[in-house]
Amino acid sequence: MSPRTLIPVAATLVVLSSLPAHAAAPTACTPDEQVVFQCDIGARRVAVCASRGLGPQGGRLQYRYGRPAAVELAYPPADTPWRDVTRGGTLMFSGGGGAWLAFTRGEHRYVVYTAIGQGWGDKAGVVVERGGRRLAVLACTRPPVSDIGPDLFERAGIPTLEEGFELP
Repeated sequence: MSPRTLIPVAATLVVLSSLPAHAAAPTACTPDEQVVFQCDIGARRVAVCASRGLGPQGGRLQYRYGRPAAVELAYPPADTPWRDVTRGGTLMFSGGGGAWLAFTRGEHRYVVYTAIGQGWGDKAGVVVERGGRRLAVLACTRPPVSDIGPDLFERAGIPTLEEGFELP
């Protein structure tokens, strides 16, 4: 190839190499929110979104579930104090540990969790309970995005749940 034909090829390669390899994964959270937890469960997505200014006295967390383009459940609603219905905790055991967030809505409880353990590896997903009985255990089908843990609990003033949570 002559130098004249190499210049357009080189320019094209420079432009292409500066583009992202893929677009950012869509999120159930708005651009003004931080993703605290998110994972795909088949065709649906579960997420916990934090508003700006999340802290012991301000901001809010919200659990969301549904298709990426259509949220089916967003809880708690804006008129419900989120700290009244949200609890968190950590899991510690030999060879691993994890963390979880629970949102209580009447008799229902939605628990998002992440954990890692020796022998079984990573686990993440959501557990749906009613009246203390498990109705559904939905595992993430891809690795989750998660900021759940003691730092978040302290930063946001999230109370712990006395009875804890048992991994599925």
